[in-house]
Amino acid sequence: MSAYPLLDVDGIDSGYGETQVLRELSLSIDEGEIVSLVGRNGAGKTTTLRTIMGILTPTNGHIGYRGEDISALDATETAKRGLAFVPEGRQIFPELTVRENLELADYGGSPDSDSISVGEALEMFENLQARAGNAGSSLSGGEQQMLAIARALVGGADLILLDEPTEGLAPYIVRDVMDIVRELNERGITVLLVEQNVHVCLELADRNYVINQGEVVYEGTSEALRNDEEILDKYLGVTA
Repeated sequence: MSAYPLLDVDGIDSGYGETQVLRELSLSIDEGEIVSLVGRNGAGKTTTLRTIMGILTPTNGHIGYRGEDISALDATETAKRGLAFVPEGRQIFPELTVRENLELADYGGSPDSDSISVGEALEMFENLQARAGNAGSSLSGGEQQMLAIARALVGGADLILLDEPTEGLAPYIVRDVMDIVRELNERGITVLLVEQNVHVCLELADRNYVINQGEVVYEGTSEALRNDEEILDKYLGVTA
């Protein structure tokens, strides 16, 4: 077992220009976990993922991945180390076919990770296999989400940062996406999940961080969070 967490975020400040969003935010993830980061709109969830990925650079603190400080790396270099960001809104290439979207992912990502081939990705996602020649724009929201996740797998991700993967999806599609996240984890992929749907997090995650105004205000297992009515009400506005 490694002496380091897979991902170690230690006291980072980050934001956009003069606007500070994250304040001394810390979290850690061990290899093989599903960990959620949950909070209200504007709490800093997406900013956290963007900073981990290298799209934003923290102004204080550090980010470690497998014991290496990656705080100053850009997103291209971070991806080469085995991290992948599946952003809110999917952001696939709408004019390209499903297969072409996946083939592009083959050019980036980590050369050292156990990536899967385009063919294997299509076999894993039956809906995509049936529509491999269709343009990305023709896919449903759920299929676009599957394509975005499949693209991360082809890129060789060891850690996938998922930003609001169930947003805007019908309940039965939400279940499909949850099943995909479980399957990824069973394949040995670690997941950091950002969700507003607290019940999805409670069902999927080993541990949960609650974020409020750019700061982590709670960390605990799904069972502990489910039973903490004060935290659920105060910071998430829900009851378990």
